[in-house]
Amino acid sequence: MGFTHLDIAKLDLRWQVGTIGIACNVFQLQCFQSSVEVVPDVDVMTEMGTYMESILTPMAPHIVVSVDVTSLNLYKKQGALWNLVGPCPISFTPSNTDDPEPSGVAALMTAYTAVSKVVGKKYLPGLADTRVTAGLWISAVLAAMLQSGLAWIAPWSMVSHTGTSWYPGVWSLKKTGFELFASSIATRDVPAYQRRRKAGVGA
Repeated sequence: MGFTHLDIAKLDLRWQVGTIGIACNVFQLQCFQSSVEVVPDVDVMTEMGTYMESILTPMAPHIVVSVDVTSLNLYKKQGALWNLVGPCPISFTPSNTDDPEPSGVAALMTAYTAVSKVVGKKYLPGLADTRVTAGLWISAVLAAMLQSGLAWIAPWSMVSHTGTSWYPGVWSLKKTGFELFASSIATRDVPAYQRRRKAGVGA
């Protein structure tokens, strides 16, 4: 299949949060090329895995060891459909040995676009209960969230194909187009709650 200029990709990240249940996050990016070529799927999958590791790694000290990334699947948008390309290799090892927060409690990061109300939200599950003081995330968590958030929204260039870059954003049903993220994010010091929703829904 391959990816080329202006193609849109989606990463579907699934977490197993101990015996609590499964959490899901969806990441979307658009391909931009200085010289148009078709990038093989395997190259995209490999570097998408590295991209995801850069997002998750800052949170490793705050996420409990019973949390596992069970899958990271790459999809390509073709018309109204998201077609599965394949699994991306990813290595993520949380290191906190405390008890987790209750089911659904998560750290929330929000990225904005130039379009009002078209935003991306990411809920990071499985944080340790010791990371909350007086009902708020401690400063170390907020610093890690900021680092993760900036890695999430930052455009990046492929190592294997130097003329190909990926720009994070979100597909907007409102605008029926892909909206790129601005260069800033918001983090909340108040723990959020990730509601259950159908697989593949959300950004």
